[in-house]
Amino acid sequence: MVKTLTVILITVAACIGAANNAAAENKNPCGASRSAPNPCAPAAVSSDDRKHIRLERITDYEKLVSMGKKLWNSEALGTSGLSCMSCHADHENLNLDKVKGWPHHVKMTGDILTLDQMVNYCMLNPMAANPLDPNSVEMTAMAAYYREYTASYKRR
Repeated sequence: MVKTLTVILITVAACIGAANNAAAENKNPCGASRSAPNPCAPAAVSSDDRKHIRLERITDYEKLVSMGKKLWNSEALGTSGLSCMSCHADHENLNLDKVKGWPHHVKMTGDILTLDQMVNYCMLNPMAANPLDPNSVEMTAMAAYYREYTASYKRR
């Protein structure tokens, strides 16, 4: 009798659970059996209809890194006569032994910054330059070169 009652209770609980799951799926669009089409899928929207963050497209990573290297070494970016390499030659002042990627706390700013924000801080302060547009090819090139440059760092 106890065994039969246990089986009946388990069966009723399973039915209630299934009904609750079905009700939840009806309310939750992600629980539907047919998912909505992915709006980011290449065929979902023509490239002409998409909004872009910049007019100029980047497709060649090596060319981008080369552009970033030129920018990192250019004293012409600002008016102080300094380049990024003036302070960061041989990986100096990057604190690569202490920090693991961005964002992180930067002592000289007293703030937690992203890489793009740090680039612009240096553009404004030591280099006495205008900040770069965060969506510009130049900012992307600076970040690409930083990635490659720091990858060559040997931990001390």
